[in-house]
Amino acid sequence: MLDLACGHALVAQLMLLLDDSSQEALAVDVKLPPSASRVAAGLSLAWPRLAGRVALCEARLDSVATSRSDVVVSCHACGSLTDDVLDRAIQARARVAVLPCCQSAGSCDAGALEGWLDPALAVDVTRVAKLRAAGYRVHTQTIPASITSKNRLLLAEPC
Repeated sequence: MLDLACGHALVAQLMLLLDDSSQEALAVDVKLPPSASRVAAGLSLAWPRLAGRVALCEARLDSVATSRSDVVVSCHACGSLTDDVLDRAIQARARVAVLPCCQSAGSCDAGALEGWLDPALAVDVTRVAKLRAAGYRVHTQTIPASITSKNRLLLAEPC
């Protein structure tokens, strides 16, 4: 499992807690928060089965090897960073789950739909079309807006 643009790597930790079928997770960000390792250590104390299963890595996304067997996840990868995550998954034909944010028609592809749709929605609709064109089965959902106003969840797997 790959948590890209991971921040504190909370998604990686939660994924391993919720689905124990993954042996390990690699959590990657260009700049990890200084407290990321302390958060991981605290979570491992509370849930010992997490100990040693999440590797934190400071690196550019394009330097991380992605394989077909990976599950690629990203939560609130700002702007076009979500597109970079999707591109990594598509390139490897890996399953992917993203919770996009900061969709800007200026930095993201809105598919010329911003005349009909809210620009942020146009960006995410274009992402769905891109995944479908790449041979992915796509599932869209929302999570409660009380959790986050950037609440569109995009799940996809190769057909």
